[in-house]
Amino acid sequence: MGVLEPEIERAVGRYVDEHMPETVAELGEYIRIPSVSVGDGSGMREAAEFLAERYREFGCQEVEIVETSTFPGVWAFYDAGAPVTILNYNMYDVRSVGDASAWTHPPFEPTVEPRGDIPAVVYGRGAHVPKGPDTAWMAGLRALKAATGTLPVNIAFLAEGDEILGSLSYTELIDRYRDRIAMIDGLVYLRAGEDAKHIVPVRLGYKSFITVELTASGEAWGRGPTTAANSALRTIVESPALRLAQAITSLYTPEGEIAIEPWLPHLAPPTVPEADRPLVDELLAHVAGQDWAAVIPGLGGTGVTRYAGDLTGPAVLERYIYGSALNIQGYHSCYIGPGSRTFTIPETASARLDARLTTTADPQVFVDGLREHLDAMGFGDVRVDVLSAYPASRTDVDSALMKTFLDLLRQWGTTPVIWPAQAYGGPWSFLGQDFGMPLVFGTGIGVGGGVGLPDEYVVVDGGGVVHGLPEIARFAAEYVTAFAAARAGESA
Repeated sequence: MGVLEPEIERAVGRYVDEHMPETVAELGEYIRIPSVSVGDGSGMREAAEFLAERYREFGCQEVEIVETSTFPGVWAFYDAGAPVTILNYNMYDVRSVGDASAWTHPPFEPTVEPRGDIPAVVYGRGAHVPKGPDTAWMAGLRALKAATGTLPVNIAFLAEGDEILGSLSYTELIDRYRDRIAMIDGLVYLRAGEDAKHIVPVRLGYKSFITVELTASGEAWGRGPTTAANSALRTIVESPALRLAQAITSLYTPEGEIAIEPWLPHLAPPTVPEADRPLVDELLAHVAGQDWAAVIPGLGGTGVTRYAGDLTGPAVLERYIYGSALNIQGYHSCYIGPGSRTFTIPETASARLDARLTTTADPQVFVDGLREHLDAMGFGDVRVDVLSAYPASRTDVDSALMKTFLDLLRQWGTTPVIWPAQAYGGPWSFLGQDFGMPLVFGTGIGVGGGVGLPDEYVVVDGGGVVHGLPEIARFAAEYVTAFAAARAGESA
């Protein structure tokens, strides 16, 4: 494909193929670790130690397991003496199993077998996200190192263990290594994001992502019970649960839009900026004729048939990309079903909310604005606990990191479909905002499926029809080489 010298390309390919049984066995060992962050945490430290050992064996001169407020992070650094350094974001937590009876393969006992016309896949929780692609990424780096003696880039590895919980600890890791991160040229996190038609979605931007928990209590309010009271007293005793419901209602217009006044000046209009119009038109042309449930991530299988504000046509996609919203994830108070006490006036109530905002403002503006709004509306007693507060970010499509990635996708026979932004967000955006580095995040060649569902899998051998772990590994070796060359060209 022209990225590597022919002799090196052949050596990388031979190494990847000869060591693929070891790579699959390594992935199996990783899958066996039940690193479910929303569970009892029993496998989390073992997974962190697994990654630390992986980095040591690779030859990283620095490896550290870092204690955080949740689960351990892992920092490692491979110094190739190169002028270019990348940061490899990583995570090791996986989604919960859910209904174990719905699995036809044991979730933490990896199984390799055919899947339809595909010769071999690996089944297991985390096989697709994140463990399979990360294992292939490391296999590609090993192959390149074996072929050339080193890498064309230095790599800082920084892995978290609570991405599924909202990445509560990643900002702690960023702050700890801030001086080192300031010297990095770009962030790379490859996933098997390709579909059976060789389409690879590529995201340039992410929204600001803020998660809070609101709590109302009789004690803080000075009204209502301080321990749960019988509901027969409701005629004379006030309700903290109702208090919280009223506070939440104040955050919205009757139409369900954000009504937090201090936020409004900082939110971009939910329309396509002129500069993005060519990208959006190209995206709309690509998805023309498809149901939005097959286009918009996470929408399929939800049963949604009508959209907020009765949106139709292209406006659905455009509002998804550029709109801002505040969501109520859940509401918790005294009676929540069998086993909990009935007929009560609860002494406390809490709700978790998350905001996905199109903005360039610092997240603290919105944290402070929420507090200001509640105080102004007379809800000064309602406590606000901030669980995450991440900025928005945007990578220039013409940056060396992104342009190299897109060019390489095309060389591999895939079609990149560019999204100007996605509604998702996370701590990686700090790296884009605070350090100005470009991001290639959560995308790449390779096929898998079932993330968060039973029988999660990643392709090992695609039979020449779809890409699997060997192709991800070779792609990784070519990508870091191509990026190093592109950065050298910029500096020349």
